[in-house]
Amino acid sequence: MNDTAPFADIAARIKWHRSVEGLDQSTYAKRANLKRSQLSNWETGHQRISIDGARKLRSAYGLSLDFIYEGIADALPMTLRAALRDNPSVSESK
Repeated sequence: MNDTAPFADIAARIKWHRSVEGLDQSTYAKRANLKRSQLSNWETGHQRISIDGARKLRSAYGLSLDFIYEGIADALPMTLRAALRDNPSVSESK
């Protein structure tokens, strides 16, 4: 990821989760009732995910807003917490 992206940490967490789900951008976005272009913008780290977008990811996939924005894994479902422990490169925001 490009270090100059202002929201690279959020982007990494969203991409990580999509990879855990084994989905391409189109499918992942569609299941959350989002546009693929929105997801792509968030995954580059140059555009911050909106609260509405984060809530859609929470609703569709069980991701907590604390995890999306801050990298706090405590509110994630246990299966995702275990997957996160296996991939420590996705971490809390700085």
